[in-house]
Amino acid sequence: MFFSNFSLRARAFSFFICLLLVSTFNFGMMIYLENKSINDLEQVTNTNSILIIRGDLLNSIVNAESGQRGFLLTSNKDYLTPFQTGKTNAKWSLNKLQELTTSDSAQQKMLSTVEALIDKKFSEMQTTIDLHYAGRINESIAVVMTNEGIELMARIRSLLQSFNDDLIYKRAIQQNELITLQKNIRLIFIFETALFAVVLLLIAFIVSKTILQPIHKLITSVKAFELGKKFIPVHIDSKDELGLLAKTFNNMASKASSTVTLMKSTIEKTEKQRDQALIESISDPLTGLSNRKFMEMELNKLILSSKRYQTALSLIILDLDHFKKVNDTYGHVIGDIVLKAIAQLMKHIMRASDLTIRYGGEEFIIVMDHTTSHEASVKAETLRREIENLEIEELLGNRVTVSLGITQLRQENDSIESFIARADEALYKAKTSGRNKWYVI
Repeated sequence: MFFSNFSLRARAFSFFICLLLVSTFNFGMMIYLENKSINDLEQVTNTNSILIIRGDLLNSIVNAESGQRGFLLTSNKDYLTPFQTGKTNAKWSLNKLQELTTSDSAQQKMLSTVEALIDKKFSEMQTTIDLHYAGRINESIAVVMTNEGIELMARIRSLLQSFNDDLIYKRAIQQNELITLQKNIRLIFIFETALFAVVLLLIAFIVSKTILQPIHKLITSVKAFELGKKFIPVHIDSKDELGLLAKTFNNMASKASSTVTLMKSTIEKTEKQRDQALIESISDPLTGLSNRKFMEMELNKLILSSKRYQTALSLIILDLDHFKKVNDTYGHVIGDIVLKAIAQLMKHIMRASDLTIRYGGEEFIIVMDHTTSHEASVKAETLRREIENLEIEELLGNRVTVSLGITQLRQENDSIESFIARADEALYKAKTSGRNKWYVI
């Protein structure tokens, strides 16, 4: 045999180099795949952050617009607070979006356009407020009647929707790349394991032929001697070389085991990170309920199913009464505790099949499949009563109440927007008629 021409020391060195190369290749491939997976995961997470901040930007503008309208309609200066807050938050959100999209020139260009429109929108709102504040109400109304604000808002919404659609498409590509990478990692792991096994088998064959068989002769001779039988001499040039070979092989086997274990750990870690990223993209981090994006996807499916099979579909909008007062009195930390407590109560009361969503701020949406508005109102009353009786230690004996708007899908012409808008209208009637009650439209 070819290896028989080399000494045991030379054979051991050859086996060591072979295993080292395989181990180095496996380790290098593992590091590369781990870095690639982390990079892909960071891209998905970054895109999710941009989507959330984009929603916050639009909400801030809407909140500022609501404050402006409230001041113009009532002359109540308290409405200027949400206007200023919305303006400040919108500026922050826009700056954050520009910071997160520095690597995408197309998105940067779109955000520059949006920034210009937002500046015009806030300038228009500020003008109406200043005129109204100065007592020039007719001039303020004239500015509003030009519909410039409406047109600006429509353009802002359109651009942000295009921005949102581009991000969703980009995220889908990133998620597909991440999933593909996971599949490739498994395939590469199988290939490397097979390669390593082949190398080990080859080495085992060579060792068996050139080393183990001579050692077996030695062991046979030792056992025979131990049992008192005739000692059979085995001609081995150097026992020291055999001992060194065994030690080297054991060290390399240990390295190989560590490499396989580390690869498995990397795959498990990457899969957990992927699953966590997917969960975070559809969940509200504070309450654990599904988020608005998830609702938009699922509600569209439920509406299509309801229309196709002519089944009832009802929607409840739930809003905490005077929640701003809770935040102002106890602080936002306690406010978050209240929101989480109510979310847990909703999970306990609602059916597993119901879609329970944190819609934004202190507002929640519940979508109930195969449920009429009458059946939904029964569940709404249960929610209202249980929340009213809910004891939250941090509120020091004070209670929170909710108002609820209820509606049922109109099969012939309802869309997601009209469905939610009608429930929102019912919520408004519940609020204006005294709060702590529900109303059905």
